[in-house]
Amino acid sequence: MNGIKIGIGFGQWQYGLPEPELLCRYAETAEAIGLDSIWLSDHIVTRNPSLDITCLFAMIAARTRRVKMGPSVLTLPARHPVQVAKTYASLDYISGGRMIMAVGSGGDMRDLIACGVPINERGARLDEGIEILRKLWTESHVTHHGRFYSFDDVTIEPKPHDGPLDIWIGGKSDAILKRTARLGDGWFPALTSPEEFRRDMAKLIAFGEQYGRKINPREAGVLLFTYVTDDMERARQVMAPFARALPMPPEEVERRFIVGPPAHCVAKIRDFVEAGCSKFVLRPSCPPSEVLAQIDRYGRDILPHFN
Repeated sequence: MNGIKIGIGFGQWQYGLPEPELLCRYAETAEAIGLDSIWLSDHIVTRNPSLDITCLFAMIAARTRRVKMGPSVLTLPARHPVQVAKTYASLDYISGGRMIMAVGSGGDMRDLIACGVPINERGARLDEGIEILRKLWTESHVTHHGRFYSFDDVTIEPKPHDGPLDIWIGGKSDAILKRTARLGDGWFPALTSPEEFRRDMAKLIAFGEQYGRKINPREAGVLLFTYVTDDMERARQVMAPFARALPMPPEEVERRFIVGPPAHCVAKIRDFVEAGCSKFVLRPSCPPSEVLAQIDRYGRDILPHFN
């Protein structure tokens, strides 16, 4: 299967936050086995222990050389887009041009409330924020007077390494699909099934036609909670904290997780490939002490089937 790219995601530390050196080993091992990218889950208000992902990206950039990086996804309306543009342009510089941007309107309203952002403004703020990011990453002496943000003569240097960062948009509602069709360089859903991916990609392409944009179906990737194991009883125990946190019945959770022996996990990823997906982010859903073993299993048992 040519053209399939598989990355790894970290975050939602249900079993506690790994030590800094262990986080670095995760990234170094992911790069060593040939994973394409590293994605970090963005949260502001603490539910489980978490780190500011821009700090973590800087640490990972210093310990790796090839692997790409991006947020999954950044709650852009909770931040000022000028600051975001500067931060991610700086990360792109220190990583040698390895950053990808993925944004969303906010999956947890507590992040927005804590930052003083009215919930009913999040979609419009996301739209305006994306516009500002692209301006600041391509132009100098930028002046912008919009509904939420206003500034004059702002220049950010250095700009991203190879032009403006690609901006992927997370989510799978019709509103998100329309926003992706209008403004996005890629689409990044999570907690989806192959059938839903196929259906929503058809919607995205149709929305693109309405807005006069041609959607490339290869510029889409799914984030999948993953645990590769031959011990299904152990898998149920390990995955339970992640499943309980989701607002859906157990049978729906099972359709959206990649859990079980290697052959089963490969078959489930192939279901997504047959539905038209070519990019994957596997999130090890287990205690920190097991993550390195999971990454090793990705390298031995998953990647050879798709490279």
